[in-house]
Order: sequence, then structure tokens, then C-alpha cells
Amino acid sequence: MGGQVQPKVSYAEQSSDITVVRLERDDRGSALDIHSAPELRTVLARLVEEGRLILVVDLSAIDDVDSTGLGVLVGGLKRVHFKGGTLSLVVTNDRLRAILSKTALTKVFRVHDDVPSAVATLVADYAEEGIEQRLAAIEERKARKRRATEEGIMVSGDHTYEHVTEDITLVNVMSRDPGGEISVYTAPTLRELLVDLINQGRYFLVVDLTSVELLDSTGVGVLVGALKRLRAHDGTIALVVESERALKLFRITGLTKVFPIFATADPAVEFLGREVPTAHA
Repeated sequence: MGGQVQPKVSYAEQSSDITVVRLERDDRGSALDIHSAPELRTVLARLVEEGRLILVVDLSAIDDVDSTGLGVLVGGLKRVHFKGGTLSLVVTNDRLRAILSKTALTKVFRVHDDVPSAVATLVADYAEEGIEQRLAAIEERKARKRRATEEGIMVSGDHTYEHVTEDITLVNVMSRDPGGEISVYTAPTLRELLVDLINQGRYFLVVDLTSVELLDSTGVGVLVGALKRLRAHDGTIALVVESERALKLFRITGLTKVFPIFATADPAVEFLGREVPTAHA
């Protein structure tokens, strides 16, 4: 797939409710892979953030897809489902259909032969409650954000954080998109948040990974990098880990000896307040 042309991503409102996202190519073919998938992820995330919750992703121009591309499609579906929306696919390539079938994603996505049929199906599905449902989801999201602000909880992308004491900050990772993953594609936003907090002088952090479904080596690297930065200021990190899969990763890498790990946030905050002389819980 390395020699194939990388598709450009565009989108257009098909109606007041439905947005069609298109991956375009030239005559040489195109793939949704590790090189091109991040652009699609960015577009889908932006549309969901803007409240465009009924999406059709047109893959008519795509000849092939790898695991990264599939991950972006599944991640996009999870994002819209979390907000109360849906995401359908348009697939014309036999190879692509075979891959979706083999990975059982034809049971997850509605797959259509063309954009008009995808749109018509969605219009029929949402004819009575589409607009109301979408607007209700948007208003609820806005209300959650207002409540969070009033409660002193700040939002940073898919993450939130709050200064629970004068010295200790609780970072809730993926709290706005539960079930997500901290990987090579999503880790930079967490890194940016942690670095920003450290630059603000927040040297005692509880990083709550309860909402994280998957954590890979890149995600672990972000935590280790933050710990190194904090130690330069005599600070530290405590982790909250619920997933057995994530705990196994920390055990295998020996990081259970590096990070204090707790099942819930309260004991992690108490630990920092008790064990670190300059932090007060």
C-alpha cells in the first residue's frame, strides 16, 4: 500500500441532519491506512464536536484499508454513538467489503452501495425524531460542559481535569469519550495536557485511566515522559487503572514499581497528600 495515493478528506452537509464525508483520490487508487487515516480521524472528531452526529463515510474511492484505517472508522462510530448519533459506510470495492466481512465489521456498520441509498435509509430512520434527537444530544453536551465548568472541572479535548487541592490535580483521561484508547494517534493530546499542567506548576498529578479501554506503548511513554518532567520539580504521578489489560501492560513493563497504582481516584489523591511532603490533600 506504500505506493498508493493517499486520499484527501472532504465533507458536505447532505441535509440539516446528515453529513457525508468523502475520501477522494485520483485514477491510481487510494488506501485508508496508517498514513491517511489520521486525517479522517481529525475530520470525524471535528464534525462530532460541532454536533454533526449523523454521518455517512463514503469509501467509494478507497481500494484498500489496514488495521489503522479500520480503527479510525470504529473510533468514529463510537464517538457518534456516545453522543447519540450514528455513522454509515458507502463501500463499492469488493476487497474492502471482504475485509469488513472478515473482521465482522459488517455487523457493526450499515454498509451501502452508494451515497443516495445511505442517505435515504438515514432519512427514513430519523424522519420522526432525527432533528429533535440530535439537538437534544447537543444541548445535553453543552449542559454537561457548563456543569463541569461550574464545578471547577476543565475540559481539554477528550480529557478533563480539576485541581482537587492546592497542590494536587486530577486528570480524567478520555472522560469525554469513554472506551477510547491512548495510542500513537491519541497520545499527543494527553501529552500536551500533562506538559501544560506541569508548565503551570502542577507537580502532583493523579491520572485516572478508568475510561481508557486500551493503552499501548506510546501511551505508556507519555506517562513515563510526564513522570520524568515532574521528578525534575520533585513532583510525581499516581495512576488509577481499572482495566486488567492495562494493568497487565504495566506489570509486563515493570512500571508497577515506578508508578503507584490505585483502583479508584480517592485513595490516589490521599496517597499523594500523605506520602509527598509538599502536597497536601
